[in-house]
Amino acid sequence: MATTSWSSRFRHDSDATFREWGLELSTRLSTVGLVQTADTGQINWTTVNRAGTGALAGYEVWRFADPLQATVPIFILIEYRTGGTTTTPELRFRVGEGSNGSGALTGIQSTTRNIMGSAGATTDTAYSSYICLVDGFLGIEHKASINNLTGSFFISRSSDSAGDETAEGLMISWGAGTAGGIGARVCHRRASPSPGALEVQVSVANAMLGFMPFAPVSTIVDGDTQVALGFMSLPRPNPIFSLCGVYTSELAPGGTFTTTLVGSTPRTFIALSTQSGPFGSISSLSVGGLAFAMLWE
Repeated sequence: MATTSWSSRFRHDSDATFREWGLELSTRLSTVGLVQTADTGQINWTTVNRAGTGALAGYEVWRFADPLQATVPIFILIEYRTGGTTTTPELRFRVGEGSNGSGALTGIQSTTRNIMGSAGATTDTAYSSYICLVDGFLGIEHKASINNLTGSFFISRSSDSAGDETAEGLMISWGAGTAGGIGARVCHRRASPSPGALEVQVSVANAMLGFMPFAPVSTIVDGDTQVALGFMSLPRPNPIFSLCGVYTSELAPGGTFTTTLVGSTPRTFIALSTQSGPFGSISSLSVGGLAFAMLWE
């Protein structure tokens, strides 16, 4: 179990600034315990140059190292790119079951999706980032509170009634930009019969993970703030042990709290910014709307 957080600028206006933010992220992924594979052709942060508009500068392949990795493997392809303008950074993520050794994922896969918006990054303003890796879960919020640039990425394995991860499947969520710009969510069923992917395109109006019944203005009961449980579809609903929905009016981004989502063991979570997208079916900026909180331990 590991977390890492940092605050730094986000620029994409030269080779040097591209290497700065890319290496920063890569190093933090290693810090929390993701394992970089030996795939050939991966990005060299000493020599790589910023890509041209709409182009790829390089990639990395990472994998989980939790107890289920041997039987239900999770491999992650990360592409470091330039977006629609020369100063627009772009990160794309793809998830699969394995790698061919030269940067191509194998097995049941998601599509490749961008986790950022479409704005240029050219200032020295410092922004916060958070990564958590525990058995069965990876959560990333990158450069929080940059409107249209904040990126989030979550992988959560399925769990049993005790909140322990299982081999049935997993859920992947990509976030990009504002609360209305969330990218996509997909569930991969890994258990037989009929393993495969159930991919759902996300907008503000659909593909919710959870909701707060009756959408009250306040969730507080006897001084206790409530959170919303989420579910993945495998296709039978499976509770998500690693992510929950919160009101940002009650739990500010970056604030931590303890709750019991699944099972009987309290766990620590951190509230994330609205730019990581809505947890529920309506905008996290609206009354009754939920933002993400993820495991933080």
